[in-house]
Amino acid sequence: MKKFIKVSFQLSSSGEAEILVANLSEIGFYAFDEEGVNATRHEILLNAYINEADFSEKKIHELLGPGSQYSTEVLIEQNWNEEWESGFQPVCINSFAGIRASFHEPLKNVTHEIVITPKMSFGTGHHATTFLMVEQMEAIQFTNKTVIDFGTGTGVLAILAEKCGAAKVLAIDNDIWSI
Repeated sequence: MKKFIKVSFQLSSSGEAEILVANLSEIGFYAFDEEGVNATRHEILLNAYINEADFSEKKIHELLGPGSQYSTEVLIEQNWNEEWESGFQPVCINSFAGIRASFHEPLKNVTHEIVITPKMSFGTGHHATTFLMVEQMEAIQFTNKTVIDFGTGTGVLAILAEKCGAAKVLAIDNDIWSI
């Protein structure tokens, strides 16, 4: 049975997390997720995943320097997407928009409801970037505009732009889950 290592890092910003993701990718880490730890202090918990056979504490220490702090956990192979999907909860951005999966009840009191099949791709509304973009879209006049959603993920922003009246929408991505 295949095993993986989950390495968790407590960071102070999304920017710091993005840099660490890029660096960890260079040493074999292939999957990442973020959790908010303390909204007041904007702390983030970054979880990074690697095959057990590829894991090297020496490489992490070389990357982060001496005294770096992180925790590790051994995980047994399972259907990660199914596990993630089972915990997927709807997201509502004010009364403007709601994002849910088909297995959730319809959302009430939102102007635009988007139903997606959640996969491990960007754009469920849970990540701060998607949430903030949807929040900003409420103030934009889309009627007769052309919109490009580059790095579209699940296509939430492109779908919402069309629902808001955009005349033409182009959504582009190269991630396999998105495609």
